Amino acid sequence: MLDHSDDQPAVTAEDQRLINKFARLHQNFAQLREEMAALRTDIENINEAVDEILLFGDDEGQAIPYRIGQTFVHSDSDTLNEQLEKDKVKSAADLETKESKSSELSEQMSQLKANLYEKFGDHINLETEKD
Repeated sequence: MLDHSDDQPAVTAEDQRLINKFARLHQNFAQLREEMAALRTDIENINEAVDEILLFGDDEGQAIPYRIGQTFVHSDSDTLNEQLEKDKVKSAADLETKESKSSELSEQMSQLKANLYEKFGDHINLETEKD
C-alpha cells in the first residue's frame, strides 16, 4: 500500500503537464548543446584549414583537395579560401541562432524549475549533470 504523507503535495494534471514540458525543453536543450559543440569544432577546423592553405603556399597550378560530403574536389587556394570563408560564415550564423535558441530554452526551463520547486520543494529533482 502506498504511503501518502501529508507533507507531499499531490501531482495534478497541470503539474504533470509542466513536468513533461520541462523534460521536452531539457531534451531540446541538450541536443542544441551537442549541435553547438559540433559547429564550434567545424569553425575551428575551418580556421585550421585556412592556416594550412597559407602554409601550403601559392604554387600556381597546385590543386588542393577539399572534401564535400564523401568526395574530394581539387581547387586552387583562392577558390578554396573563398569557399572556406562562406562555410565559416554559415557555421557562425548557425551557431549564433542555436545559442539564441539555447538561451531561450534555458530561460523557460529556469522558470518552470522555479514554479515546480516552489510547489514540490525537495520532492522533485529537476537538476541535471550540466546545470
